Amino acid sequence: MSFEWLAKAPNKHGKPHLHTVTAELADRAGTLFRLGFTQTQATERLAARIAWEYDPPTTHGPHRRPEALSDAAIAKIVSETFARRPG
Repeated sequence: MSFEWLAKAPNKHGKPHLHTVTAELADRAGTLFRLGFTQTQATERLAARIAWEYDPPTTHGPHRRPEALSDAAIAKIVSETFARRPG
């Protein structure tokens, strides 16, 4: 007997989705810069936000946090945004 609902659906969140998320992180980093946050504070805040999205963390499935959204990747996005001094 087969169950259609038991089959895994294809992942709808691929590279285009990650591009959108990283662009949004850069935009939020710019907002935090304009609000007077330090680079460290902005990185911590954005990393906590992404960690919340992937709570509970796992190594597989929908809650697996992509490498493009790791704490180091977020720190790099914030660093690049702060270097441009958005205003």
